[in-house]
Amino acid sequence: MLASSPECRHIIQSIIDHLPCGVTLFDQNLEMIACNGLFRRLLDFPDQLFEGSLPSMKSLAMFNARRGEYGPGDPEELAGQVVQRAMAMKPHQFERVRPDGTILEISGQPLPSGGFITLYTDITERREAEEPLRDKEGLLRLIFDNSSVAIFTIDSSGRIGAANQRMAEMFMIQSESLIGMEYVDLVDPVEQETARKNMADHLVQDRANVNLERHYWRSNGTAFWGQLTARHMPAYKDGRAGLVCVVSDITERKIAEQHLAERSHELEILNLELTKAVEALAASNAELVAAREELEQLAQHDNLTGTWSRRRIEESAQQEMLRKTRYGHPVSLIFIDLDHFKRVNDGHGHAAGDEVLKTFCDIAQKCMRSTDLLGRWGGEEFVIVTPNSGLMIAILLAERIRKAIMAYEFQGIGHVTASFGVAECREDETWESWLCRSDAALYAAKEGGRNRVITDACGADEADEAELLDLAFLRLVWRSTYESGHALLDTQHRNLFEHANNLLTAVIGERPTDEVAPQIEALVADLLDHFRDEEAVFRSIGYSGADEHALTHKGLIDRAGELVANFTSGELALGDLFNFLAYDVVAKHMLSEDRKFFGQIQVIRDTAG
Repeated sequence: MLASSPECRHIIQSIIDHLPCGVTLFDQNLEMIACNGLFRRLLDFPDQLFEGSLPSMKSLAMFNARRGEYGPGDPEELAGQVVQRAMAMKPHQFERVRPDGTILEISGQPLPSGGFITLYTDITERREAEEPLRDKEGLLRLIFDNSSVAIFTIDSSGRIGAANQRMAEMFMIQSESLIGMEYVDLVDPVEQETARKNMADHLVQDRANVNLERHYWRSNGTAFWGQLTARHMPAYKDGRAGLVCVVSDITERKIAEQHLAERSHELEILNLELTKAVEALAASNAELVAAREELEQLAQHDNLTGTWSRRRIEESAQQEMLRKTRYGHPVSLIFIDLDHFKRVNDGHGHAAGDEVLKTFCDIAQKCMRSTDLLGRWGGEEFVIVTPNSGLMIAILLAERIRKAIMAYEFQGIGHVTASFGVAECREDETWESWLCRSDAALYAAKEGGRNRVITDACGADEADEAELLDLAFLRLVWRSTYESGHALLDTQHRNLFEHANNLLTAVIGERPTDEVAPQIEALVADLLDHFRDEEAVFRSIGYSGADEHALTHKGLIDRAGELVANFTSGELALGDLFNFLAYDVVAKHMLSEDRKFFGQIQVIRDTAG
C-alpha cells in the first residue's frame, strides 16, 4: 500500500538514498519497488537497466548470470535459481565475491505484507584487514595446540578456562575435564595452600611474572616436577583479572640435579681426601726438595770455606770459555796456593789451619768483584775465575789479594803468604790446557821464592800486557817500546795511561762515585780527542787500514758511553769500567791495533830525516 503511493515512494527513496549500504525493495511479485544509487554502483549495473521503469528480480538475475556474477553455468538456470530463492522470502545473510574481487555482504529480510528488503554492504576492506588477524589467530592456535609445554588460563575464581593438548597429556586428564577444574587440585597436596595463596595474590595484584618450580600430581597418582611461569591478565573474562600459565616438565632435570648434587658431595669428599693426600705429598716433596738443595749445596760448595766446589768451578770456567768464543769476552784464571801451609797444620793443629783457610777466603772475596768466582781446588789450593777480564785485570786482582793476605795477622799464627799463577784463556784452548798454564805459573811463583804473582804470558800481546804493570806499586807503566814516533800521539797515549792510573788508584781505594765521575769524564773526553787526531794522522800517511781502524774507534767510544752511563746509574761497578778502559782500550787497542801503523809513521819520519 505504501509502495503504491507516490508520496510514500518518495519518502522511501529519500531514506534509502542516505543509507551507507546498497538497498533494494521488492514486492510479493518480485518487482522492484525502490533501490538506491549505492546498490547500482556496488553491483555495477548500467543505467539502461533502470530507464523507464525499475527492473524486476528476474531481469536483474538474468543480467548478472550472463556477465558471470554467479559463476560458470547456464545463465537461464542460474538466474532461475536466484529467483526461486527470492520467492521463498526467508531471512538470509551471505557473502558474495564479485568478479572484480569486491566482497559484498548481502542480508535479506521478508516484509510483513509480502515482498522483501535486501541490504548490500561492501566488506572488502574489512575482510582484507581481518586476514592478518585470522593468520595470527591461526598461528597462535597452531602454537597453542602443538606446544611442547602445557599452556592454560585461570579465571578470577582460580579455575582453568582453557588448556592445550599438551596439558591434557602432561596431567593425564581429558581436555574437556580440565576446563573448569581448580588449578590447585593439580598441585601436590603439601603445596596446595601455598599455591592457592600465591595465585590469589597474583590475581588481585599487578605483580611481576611468577616463575617457580612446583610439584604436580597426575590423575594416575604419579607425580612430576614442573616449571611454572604465570602472567597477570588485568581483563580476562567479564573485565575481571586472570592468569595465563605455562608449565614445562622438568622432572628429568630435577633428577639430574639430584644426581649431580649427590655426585658433587661425593666429589667434595674425594677432593678433601685428595687435598690431604696432596698436602702430604707436598710436605714429602718439600723434604725431598730441601734434601736435594742440601745435596746440591754440598756438591757445589766446599764444606769448610763455603766457596765453590772444584766441580762448580770447572763448570763456570767452561761456561766463560763458551762466552769468550761467542762474544769475544776475555776471561782469566788465578791459581792460588798458601805458602808453607803444612807448617801451620803441624805447628798449630788442623783446627787452626781450617781457620786460616776460611779467613783467607773472606779476605780474597772482599778484594774480588761480584762477578769473580772463588773455589777451593783442594787442600790449601784455590782457583779464581775472572769473567770479562784480561791478563792485566787478573794480575791486579791477584796482587791485591796477595798484599791483603800478607798484611793480615792470624791470631796465634802470625802472617801467612800466598803464591799466585795467572793465565788468560786463549783462542781455541781447552779447559785442561788453560788450567795447566795457570798451574805452571803458580809453580814458577813458588819456585821463584813464593809470595808473588807470576803470569803465563807466552804470546806477544800477553807479554806486553803483563809488562804494563808495576806490581810493586800497582800502576800502569809507560815504556819506550810503546812509542810510535809521532809526538802528538805518544803524548796523548801517555796522558791516557795517566788517566788509567788515576782510575786504578780509585778502584784500589774504593773511592765514591761522585769523586770518580770527573776523572771518567776527563778520560773519555781525552779519548775522543785522541781518536780524532789519530784518525787524521793515519789518513795523512795513507794507512790502508784507516777505515777499519776508525770503525774500531767508534765501537770503543759507543761501548765506553754505554758503560759510563751504567756506572753513573749504579748498575756497573767502577772495577768493571776500569777493566774496559785499561784492558780493551789501553792493552788491546793501543798496544796491539795502533802498532799496525807505527812502522809506517817511523818510515815516513826516517825518510823525512
